Amino acid sequence: MSYQVHSPAPVRELPGETVPYYLADGDGRAHLLLGQVGRALASTEETAGAMSVMTAVGPAGGPIPLHRHEKEHDYFLCVRGAVQVWADGQSRILHPGDVASVPAGVLHAYQFHGHYSQFMGPIAPAGWDRFFDFTGTPYAGPAYPLLDDSPPPFAKFGAAEAKFAMKYFPEEPYTEATTGPDDSLPGTHTAYFLKAGEGPRHVLFGQVAFQLMTGAESDGQLGMTITEGPRGPAIPAHLHERTYEAIYCLEGRLLVTVDGEDHLLTRGDFVSIPAGVEHTYAMDAHLTRFASMYGPAGVERFHEVAGVVAEQRIFPERAEQADRERDRIAAAAQAAGLDITFAG
Repeated sequence: MSYQVHSPAPVRELPGETVPYYLADGDGRAHLLLGQVGRALASTEETAGAMSVMTAVGPAGGPIPLHRHEKEHDYFLCVRGAVQVWADGQSRILHPGDVASVPAGVLHAYQFHGHYSQFMGPIAPAGWDRFFDFTGTPYAGPAYPLLDDSPPPFAKFGAAEAKFAMKYFPEEPYTEATTGPDDSLPGTHTAYFLKAGEGPRHVLFGQVAFQLMTGAESDGQLGMTITEGPRGPAIPAHLHERTYEAIYCLEGRLLVTVDGEDHLLTRGDFVSIPAGVEHTYAMDAHLTRFASMYGPAGVERFHEVAGVVAEQRIFPERAEQADRERDRIAAAAQAAGLDITFAG
């Protein structure tokens, strides 16, 4: 069955305060830089400092300068095209669903290899999105422009080193891309790559949740999962007392109810959920996939502690009913110390 949704219109710009909101694909605070468009979906003000959430989109082109951040953990989830990422002396070409995780202090860069390439991801602590405000040009168009004829902002790049506690390393070489197993999380706070469909995965409510990052890989700052499943039962309404959550739809249709308002998300849509706000979701397509980001880490383990290990990389044919399972999953989440309180 499909859901009848009477959703308020999405906001066109970030609200500038810690309130729940819904952004349609292509909205958010956007800036043009070196032919690419960096778009902030959430920043310091919206997440109470937990994280920034950004996308970057552009055409095939040269790599950005190798650099490192003193404070920020940077994360790349390829959602379209092909994106090469350098991190800690290694390099991979990411395709949709592949990820790269780059802790603070790690030398890194990226390059778009395909037409209309795009990545999305959280950055913690919040604030790095303002780099694009500082060095780029406000952009109001769709996707990215046919031609960016503005000169590179070299002076701004230099000033950004001090302003954003970062440093460029123009003398360092770009290593050739290689392949690797990239099939598990390292369990430590180090740079890593993870292929689509790999890593820990668990079944709950007939959905499969893939852990992309846990507190072990982010020093407790970030957790991230991709959840996929068929049209089916909703997760019970709940809230997080201390944890900010962001949801980004990758495929299909996802009905998210936040603070009593329904939003039907499709590809590229985004919902911001501050701590303390009640929310739930249900899938409304043959296949729906979405990324969830948590700050601080912890809630990304929900399917792990309340579900079972997924032997396959696809959701099962039949789902247990969420209402029937509610008491068991609530007890499991409480026993694991997860920041989840079920409503009602």
